[in-house]
Amino acid sequence: MIRNDEEVKLLVACSRPEVDRESTGQICALLREKMNWEWIIKAARAHGIIPHLYRHLKATGPGLVPTEVYLDLQKVYFLNTKRNLILARELIGILKDLHGHGIEAVPFKGPVLSLMAYGDIACRSFSDLDIMVCKDGVLAARDVLISRGYRPQVAFTAKQEKTILKNVCEYNFVREDPHLLVEVHWRFHTDYYSVPASEGIWSRLESISLEGTAIPSFSANDLVLVLCSHAARHEWSQMRFISDLAGLIHQREIDWDQVVASAEKAGLLRILHINLILAQDLLHTNLPQQMIDEMQRDQSAKEIAQDVSERLFSDRQVTAGSVEKYLFWARVRERMIDQLRYLLFVGFKPTQVDYDEFPMPDFLYPLYWIVRPVRLLLKHRSRKRL
Repeated sequence: MIRNDEEVKLLVACSRPEVDRESTGQICALLREKMNWEWIIKAARAHGIIPHLYRHLKATGPGLVPTEVYLDLQKVYFLNTKRNLILARELIGILKDLHGHGIEAVPFKGPVLSLMAYGDIACRSFSDLDIMVCKDGVLAARDVLISRGYRPQVAFTAKQEKTILKNVCEYNFVREDPHLLVEVHWRFHTDYYSVPASEGIWSRLESISLEGTAIPSFSANDLVLVLCSHAARHEWSQMRFISDLAGLIHQREIDWDQVVASAEKAGLLRILHINLILAQDLLHTNLPQQMIDEMQRDQSAKEIAQDVSERLFSDRQVTAGSVEKYLFWARVRERMIDQLRYLLFVGFKPTQVDYDEFPMPDFLYPLYWIVRPVRLLLKHRSRKRL
């Protein structure tokens, strides 16, 4: 499913969430070939798998990796670990303040996902903190973050802020010294993606220990679909999307009946199958026979997974904002109603970009539903000329 390229084979082998005898043996065999280490390091950074690469190469023993390459990787790994610890401690402080103000907040991705998928905070690269709150608590969460020295990443007026809360799913805040980014979410997806809110997700919370502090987390069953839909939104452009899912499946007991039922209800069954095919084919993830049988019957999922694998380490990526990107998301959905709803939202529903490029007074807001398709058409025509 991937190019017959030794460097690519090495990166895929080093993306497995667990360091075991099988993967170490394969990696040792590959390291006896001549490697383009400059390309490997660059690709590993782009795919967010530097921690995986270091851990696997460390397990092979000395002598198979050039000393300067290994020492550089080790340095990056330790720096990443240090930053992860800083972010983890900041997350604990933010959650304490949010909960102290009566705001229910649940972190996901970042240090929480690193623990749930790998059992070690050092095993992922992340640069921000993602926190989910109820929509009614967003502005209160904003005030708490401001009291901790953060500011909105973009300065909104009160009217703009109201629009943001209506049309998007996150509100970003930054703080300097050290530079930190916090994304406050109240949904996992905007309306564009036609993914319904996960019913009951707040009632199935788990508790995990982060640096000795108990914090809430979404259940592993719910996180499976969160990771799958997030990877699909980004067209599986990074290997870490597949590694995170494989790690979660390896570390946690998954109730596949519940996951499949939730996926069917949300119209995400094809997306689930694509993710699992990639995890099994590329990273040898162990799956129950029931899921393997389901995946094999989904011909569309198999074809899309094949396409994703072929371009994973190639230069053929889906360009952000392109027609191909919009059509790709429609292609990965199995229900026609979700495909049509998504394409209508993309084509007509105004976004922040439309507001910024064509500022108009509030009473002319309905005109944005005309402005958006015209802007997209002109943008597509200008790209075709290039």
